[in-house]
Amino acid sequence: MTMKLPHPGSLVAFAILGLVAGGFIALVTFDGGTPALFSIGPYLWRVLAFSVVQATLSTVLSLALGIGLALALARRRFPGRDLVLAALSTTMVMPTIVAVFAVFAVYGRSGWIAEGLALLGWEGGFSIFGYPGILIAHVFLNGPFVARITLDGLNQVPAEHWRLATAFGFTPFQIFRHLDWPVLRGELPGIAGLIFLICFKSFAIVLALGGGPSRSTLEVAIFEALKIDLDFGRVAWLALIQLTICLSMTALLHWAFTRPPVGHTIRSLVHRPDAKNNGLKALDTVVLAVSAVFIAPLAFSVLTGIRNMLDVIDADLLRAFVTSLAIATAAAVLACILALALASAARRRRIVLRSPRIAALYDFLPDTLLAVPPFALTAGLFLMIQRFGDPSAAGLILLPLINGLAAVPFAYRYVAPHLLTTEERYGRVAASLGITGWSKLTIMDWPVLKRPLAAGFALAMALSFGDFGIIALFGGTELVTLPYLLYERLGAYRLDEAAAIGLVIVLFAVLLAHASGRLSDAGD
Repeated sequence: MTMKLPHPGSLVAFAILGLVAGGFIALVTFDGGTPALFSIGPYLWRVLAFSVVQATLSTVLSLALGIGLALALARRRFPGRDLVLAALSTTMVMPTIVAVFAVFAVYGRSGWIAEGLALLGWEGGFSIFGYPGILIAHVFLNGPFVARITLDGLNQVPAEHWRLATAFGFTPFQIFRHLDWPVLRGELPGIAGLIFLICFKSFAIVLALGGGPSRSTLEVAIFEALKIDLDFGRVAWLALIQLTICLSMTALLHWAFTRPPVGHTIRSLVHRPDAKNNGLKALDTVVLAVSAVFIAPLAFSVLTGIRNMLDVIDADLLRAFVTSLAIATAAAVLACILALALASAARRRRIVLRSPRIAALYDFLPDTLLAVPPFALTAGLFLMIQRFGDPSAAGLILLPLINGLAAVPFAYRYVAPHLLTTEERYGRVAASLGITGWSKLTIMDWPVLKRPLAAGFALAMALSFGDFGIIALFGGTELVTLPYLLYERLGAYRLDEAAAIGLVIVLFAVLLAHASGRLSDAGD
């Protein structure tokens, strides 16, 4: 009697849980595990208050901009509309460190606005550090995301509903109430929760634009406890608090706000009857103008780097580019392998073994990785490497590992639905022919899976390539990525060089994201 081996997806799930648990245990038990919870009481409440307030304000402002822009774009057809949609997609994948540069370039003390005011004779300025800069950067990144997702939802309203609205002579208010609002009501809770989670965990933006210790998120506080104080006990407690808050939010997003499936219908070009309303025309014009004035300068500020591109092409830039590319490739490979194993286990539990509750746990596991504080996990794993291996190689090991884990939720969204589709279509035939394991993957799954998997790989690479997170701990003369190089130039106020480096990062990230979108569309 041969012993049956566990499914690879189960091994991967236990390995991820073990890795996270091991990292936290290493933090808590380091140097006797002295609890620092009560010693950071006032500081903790200050950090928590700032994290919640700035995340709430960022979410509200992003929703206001995104919803208004989505409704205006849904009602209006104008020359250049496709270009606007492409620009919105570009800002969605812009790395946070590049957004920091954009805020400096436009609103900084030597930025475009300051120069314009100086020409008008006003030498005074305003500080972007603290809430102003943080809110500008967050809304710049998240407002277009809200607009794009909401517009996609509005475009799913069946054409038959619009024909009925026209036939019944619906007023603009009735159209909003019966057609637009149901879409917004279904989309916005999940989007709002996701944006709040992203802003609550914000690191690069708050680190660069916070202006001091009084303006710190939990993620920045964890980083400072590691980088400055080497207080592993404080790191453990801060991480535990952040994990509890973010995991609760993630669970709420996962189970409470899942978009229901939309039935397919004929999606020919729909002319909304409310587009002729003069009041809405004026409102949409104002919304589009305000959005353009806010988003366009920040987005185009990166393009100014083309003037200095030749000046920054040197050995340091090439080395940073190669390092970023290698780390991003390794992270993408890891993310896709883990996502494929987890999705395969979830499919087996859901369809073959008829265990939907256990399958839901596999589906939930990738989302929990969004809640894990990356700096705390990195610190714990570094302590493990220091105890059992060579700590000098920790950066090269942990950078692709942490970035790969962070990209698993996104790769999983590409892979899991297609694996379910192949099982529903061909699973019984494969079982009757005795096709299992590797043969099943190559014969049954791969023809359907190869494009979505490539799309997930490209997106995971884009996310890792522009990430300024863990590199902030390990970056230095021996280990430099493009985002770290950009951060150094910003710190020295060498904005021309920073613009050129930021342009390189954005172009490569957008290229990968575009490839991901094309591959995903081709795979559907």
